[in-house]
Amino acid sequence: MPKTIIHIALAAVVIALVICTGPVSSEEVRTQDSGAAMKPPARTPFLVDGKMPHLTGILKQHWDDPELLLTPEQKVVLLNIRKSTMSAVMGLAGELDQLESSLAEQAMAATPPDQLAPLVAKISDLKTEATMVHLRCIHDTMEVLDDRQLATLLELSGTP
Repeated sequence: MPKTIIHIALAAVVIALVICTGPVSSEEVRTQDSGAAMKPPARTPFLVDGKMPHLTGILKQHWDDPELLLTPEQKVVLLNIRKSTMSAVMGLAGELDQLESSLAEQAMAATPPDQLAPLVAKISDLKTEATMVHLRCIHDTMEVLDDRQLATLLELSGTP
């Protein structure tokens, strides 16, 4: 029963986000659909937004920073972490975008909320999966770096 309540609450949040952040005109829809395959999604696919750093993205910006002193071996492992993370997240983001658009359309077509519950549950599951991918990326990245490198990276990211 508590899981149903969470799904319903998440549905309300998703509907509000979709309605408030969706495209306004057909031109915006065409512009959004014409992006590159690895372009970040307009909305993040994560449950927790803006509170956890995207460490491999920050590392990419500071790849040859003399303060980090990444070894060639670390760089290989970190690139693999980034590649697998981005691949997984982008796949989930594409699916989420379609499901969220469908949810918004159905909600605005007066579909009863009870009929939308399975769609909301699917969106919730995918956002949970994306968040777990992000958490795995953070963990794996932290495992590759030594304490000094991690402290430097967290400082560069603005994370306490």
